[in-house]
Amino acid sequence: MPYKPVMPVCSGGMHPALIEPLVKITGLDVQIQAGGGVAGHPGGVRGGAKAMAQAVDAATAGIAFKDYAADHQELFEAIKKWG
Repeated sequence: MPYKPVMPVCSGGMHPALIEPLVKITGLDVQIQAGGGVAGHPGGVRGGAKAMAQAVDAATAGIAFKDYAADHQELFEAIKKWG
């Protein structure tokens, strides 16, 4: 094969609430660039970073976001804001 393996990247409008559907489409081997989806979180950048980490944790564990968000406040706030 003449091509080297590459890592797909998803960028532009990404936020924690999109991680669940993205992982269903792409699987876990994807890089996510979510500047505004982190900085735009109601809890600020720190809350956005936590929400993104929680979203990835839930997706990796195969747990539905609505269930995971029940006891993860930052993810709950992200879903409330972005759907």
